[in-house]
Amino acid sequence: MHELNKKISLRHLQAFATLARVNSFSKAAQELCVTQPALSASIKLLENQLGNKLFNRTTHQLELTREGRLALDYTIHLLNTASNTFADIQRAIGSGRHRIRIGAIPSAMAMTAVVVARYTEEHGDEVEIMLSDMPNDGLLQALHSGQLDFCVGIEVPGAVSLETVGLFEDELVLVTARSHALSALQEVRWDQLSGQEIVVFTKGSIWEFASSALRQHGLHPSSLYQMVHSESLYGVVRAGIAVGVMPSLYTTFLNDDDLHVAPLRQPTCKRKIALMRRNEISRNHHVDHCFLALKQDLKQVDQWF
Repeated sequence: MHELNKKISLRHLQAFATLARVNSFSKAAQELCVTQPALSASIKLLENQLGNKLFNRTTHQLELTREGRLALDYTIHLLNTASNTFADIQRAIGSGRHRIRIGAIPSAMAMTAVVVARYTEEHGDEVEIMLSDMPNDGLLQALHSGQLDFCVGIEVPGAVSLETVGLFEDELVLVTARSHALSALQEVRWDQLSGQEIVVFTKGSIWEFASSALRQHGLHPSSLYQMVHSESLYGVVRAGIAVGVMPSLYTTFLNDDDLHVAPLRQPTCKRKIALMRRNEISRNHHVDHCFLALKQDLKQVDQWF
């Protein structure tokens, strides 16, 4: 096993990441403000240290090797972590507080924001929390690239690179106008949606989750109404021209007398919501403390929402 050579620095890793991105020695050297021989020397030093070629080079082509593709993921994570850490040092010196980066899928943002507010109220003199919403794929990518410390999203089974804390199961529900015939029901069977104009979100993991459930019951999402945002979906449903199928998390804080929400049954369709972070040593003990506190709060979400 190779020990890290003291000659290897972030500069060499930046050279590798830039060359992989622009796929040209001349362009990478220009972007990095170095000569091509200096860039070549950096890549060669890194390859010698790792004991593997990172690029296959020909006269007219440059491509990552299998080992290069693997190394690039870790390199990008390390560079992002280093960049974030330096920025955090500057902020901590200026404000006296440590920054923690948290992400959540849009449907889980409301509850995540509540627990973040509770944590900030107690520890705001020591930490500041940066909160972002993203699709689940974006959250996972941001975790792996080092842009987030942890996130609340859809659990990924068997993800050994992640520390995953299961929180609860989020089921699909039906949203109807109060004037709709199905609003009289406390629970709705999938077969009772036959003949209905059904609107679902048309992007991301929710589209896959909801449309897959519909197909399993011989149902199809509306081709007339294409909605991306919850308020748009509610507007269409409120108008009585469609019924909506969405995860129950979106309706947690829904307080609208014109809309009725009922669980969909036979069968119940659920997805697992989890708190996730990279399975590695965290940046500092403040991140660990916040993770454990939010873990405890979020696991009790059903008791205090």
